[in-house]
Amino acid sequence: MRYEQNPLTNQETEMKKTLPVLLAAAFALPAVAGEPAWRADFYKADLNDSGGLSQKELEKSRAASLKPIKEHFAAIDADRDGQVTIEEYERYRATSGDAFAAKFRKADLNDSGGLSQKELDKVKDKDFAALKKHFAAIDADQDGQVTLAEYQAWSSGGPLPAAKSAAPACPDCGTVIAIDRYEQKGEGTGLGAVAGGVAGGLLGSQVGKGTGNTIATVGGAAGGAYLGHEIEKKVKAKKMVKVTVRLDNGAQQEFHFEGEQAPFANGERVQIKNGRLVKYPG
Repeated sequence: MRYEQNPLTNQETEMKKTLPVLLAAAFALPAVAGEPAWRADFYKADLNDSGGLSQKELEKSRAASLKPIKEHFAAIDADRDGQVTIEEYERYRATSGDAFAAKFRKADLNDSGGLSQKELDKVKDKDFAALKKHFAAIDADQDGQVTLAEYQAWSSGGPLPAAKSAAPACPDCGTVIAIDRYEQKGEGTGLGAVAGGVAGGLLGSQVGKGTGNTIATVGGAAGGAYLGHEIEKKVKAKKMVKVTVRLDNGAQQEFHFEGEQAPFANGERVQIKNGRLVKYPG
């Protein structure tokens, strides 16, 4: 007895044609379902497979999805190690849209990615009260300013982002926390007093005769000497700038510079070399 197979229905035929296509599409899917598109660009841009993107790597990438990291690199790089990790970027994305984050960025007057105590002193908003009160505890890497990531981690009770333990300590490094301008009074050398005394004596000698003339001469010399001394000090007065630095070890030092313009900006990282204050080379 011979059995004949039933002919394929139209539906079965159509499925037989589309099955290879479906299988090919399944193998083409990313390894993690639902993974955001920017992650693929992130992995591709990480040329040295370090798990983070440096500014140099970002400059070589043309991916539009990584543009926010380029524009806000300093704010996203919470541990200040020179690269942005996926965790740092996700934390930034989670907080950058809320109202407090907008206030935080507005208070960051020098766009450094963090708030210094000087900047916080200018903020009157009560939302910053906790940050002001617990500044030292929130400033995990002790660089003199608090980043948004540091504050969010502290307020949520999570682990604070800290600087890499491998990074060498710099006892001579610090952050500029205040800039003040003042005038330094000049010191008289005596030349002004001598010149003023001579001029005053000559003028005094022109007054009266006899004893009166002598008194006028002596008085004129004394008054001229005083005025000459004061004028000399005024002429030699200097415009000065006092730069206060908080070192990474917590100590504070003051440096004085002649002139009206400060050689450093508030919040800038600096280093002491051979007793002189210089810009931080890192």
